Amino acid sequence: MTDRPDSRSPAAPSLLVRITLSMIAVILVVFAFHALYVYSTQRTEIVNAMHSDVNESLERLSRNIAPFIEAYAVNEYEQLVATETALTQHFAVVVEDYEMAEITGTSYVSGRVSDGQGSYLPYREEDPGLNERLQQAFYSDRRPILAADGEVLGQVSVYASDERLVQKLDQVLLEELLTILVLGLALSGALIVVLRRYLLRSINYIDTAIRNRESDGIPRQRMPKIRYREIAVLSDTINTMLDAIREAKERRKIERLRLENAITGTRAATWEWNVHSGETVFNERWAEIIGYSLSELEPVSIETWMKFTHPDDLQHSTDLLEKHFRGELPYYECEARMKHKSGHWVWVLDRGRVASWTDEGEPLMMYGTHQDITPRKEAEEKLSMAAGVFRYAREGIVLTSADGIVLDVNAAFTKLTGYSRNEVVDRSYTSLTSGLESEGFWVDISGTLQSEGVWSGEWWVPRRDGSRFPALMTIADVRSESGEMTHFVTLLADISHLKKNEEKLRQIAHYDGLTGLPNRILLTDRLRQAITLARRRKEVLAVVFLDLDGFKLVNDTLGHAAGDELLVALAERMRGVLRECDTVARLGGDEFVALLPGLVQGPEDARPILDRLLAALSTGVRVGGEWVHVSASMGVALYPQDPDVDADILLRQADMAMYQAKQQGKNHYRFYHDVHEGTDETSRSLILSDNNVAIPADSDEG
Repeated sequence: MTDRPDSRSPAAPSLLVRITLSMIAVILVVFAFHALYVYSTQRTEIVNAMHSDVNESLERLSRNIAPFIEAYAVNEYEQLVATETALTQHFAVVVEDYEMAEITGTSYVSGRVSDGQGSYLPYREEDPGLNERLQQAFYSDRRPILAADGEVLGQVSVYASDERLVQKLDQVLLEELLTILVLGLALSGALIVVLRRYLLRSINYIDTAIRNRESDGIPRQRMPKIRYREIAVLSDTINTMLDAIREAKERRKIERLRLENAITGTRAATWEWNVHSGETVFNERWAEIIGYSLSELEPVSIETWMKFTHPDDLQHSTDLLEKHFRGELPYYECEARMKHKSGHWVWVLDRGRVASWTDEGEPLMMYGTHQDITPRKEAEEKLSMAAGVFRYAREGIVLTSADGIVLDVNAAFTKLTGYSRNEVVDRSYTSLTSGLESEGFWVDISGTLQSEGVWSGEWWVPRRDGSRFPALMTIADVRSESGEMTHFVTLLADISHLKKNEEKLRQIAHYDGLTGLPNRILLTDRLRQAITLARRRKEVLAVVFLDLDGFKLVNDTLGHAAGDELLVALAERMRGVLRECDTVARLGGDEFVALLPGLVQGPEDARPILDRLLAALSTGVRVGGEWVHVSASMGVALYPQDPDVDADILLRQADMAMYQAKQQGKNHYRFYHDVHEGTDETSRSLILSDNNVAIPADSDEG
């Protein structure tokens, strides 16, 4: 740091001289006014004394001359006038004698007039020189001369000169000037001493401290302590200002360093633009963004920006700049494409603000930054495509945080579940579950996600109205570039239609297409389950094999459609009389099997159920406007047995018992009692007796 040269001009006036001259001028003005006052006062006093002297002389002369005029003693009153004039030093005394004028027939005037050299001349009215001197008198007055009886004998006039007045005033003025000079010099000297001692010395201390300053003009040292309050306030104020300046300077230095670090850290490009001249200043990063060095672009100007910017974006930038210049936008901000040195386009975010304006209100200097946003624009494009998938996908999509908080859902999710977006966002994902899932379900999902990053399976998704629907759910974790898991994406595909198709296929595979009763496949499965359950619970299971009596006659006489209608009606009746735990299945044609589990007393518990079945099947059914009657022959096999038997043997036993019942008269049931395994299949042929065949009935009987 070096001292700056003394900025004071060699011709700069001295404060001491200025103050001294100013105070002398003030003193002179004050004394001048005082002298003027004294002069005016003295003049007034002298003039008043002159008037008084004239009046006194007039009074004496008018009183003393009267007797002489009455006596026509002209010489005597002229002597009296000469004596009065000499004693009072009046300029002139003139007496007009009316008595003598009456005698002589002409005016009679006499008197004495000063010749200006200390002598007096006798006044003669006909002498023009004397009359001219009388006119030069400063003051005059006259008085009538009265006789004792009041008769006017004449008049006397006294003239006064300003000679004495001038002499007196000249003397007063000289005295005042001398006084002013002496007092002015004395006061000025005293003032200079006081100023030097109490004011200028303190100011010199401050001046010395201020002169010792750094290159930026800021004094190196604080101002000295001053004894006197007024100057101390100035010194303290300067010190406060210096502290504020140093603090602001240090703060500005830190802010500048931070700005430089921020620009370096963010790799931001900077620019300055003189809007009027088009001159620009770019930093190296500005050129680096488009693949150049700054030296390759020089000389730079606003044309450099226009040269590399895409034409479409350049027009948009111009529009935004004009809005900013008009005050419609507080800042200028524009995303634009610039041509890279390698030929491709890069995206930049151009930001700036007018920092100074001309006196006419036009923009002058503008400052701003460039940021390379090409990666962001590419990411936005990918996000836009992803957003399109998110928005228009038919599958429900749920975005959750790593903690399981719902971040967003798409329209398909709200349509599938009935929940609005606001109802699920910011809630835990588990709050949307049905609560029926086992702990193992979530453990399995968590483990699969940790090991494989994705889980897929079926899940029953709850709806807002409390219902649920089946969905194929896929959960995938999304990780950052560092491998940290950031959030989850869940896809929900409604598979209700698939489940319905599965149900239809299952229905076709396991149920009779005409009656809706379980078929042979489902019967076999349920029979095996019933055997297992009876063995576990030590209960009795009854297997009932039944065949309709007279059904063939119905088919032959009324047609197969009527026969089908009859089968449907009888199947419904059987379901109605059986217990909820019982199963009735159709094997084909008019053959059915019923499973009666949970019989504690064995055959005794089965008989009421069997009786209800016989009654239900033998009751008339209205088919195609006709009443028809059929009955049933039933064979019953019980489980468990000793030795143990399987499901197929139980069915064969029940079948054999049914044929025994049919052979013994139909419309009743028989329990299996150790029937031979080798019973001839031909023995199962039916012999229909006339009284057991179902025939049309004209009545409404059951």
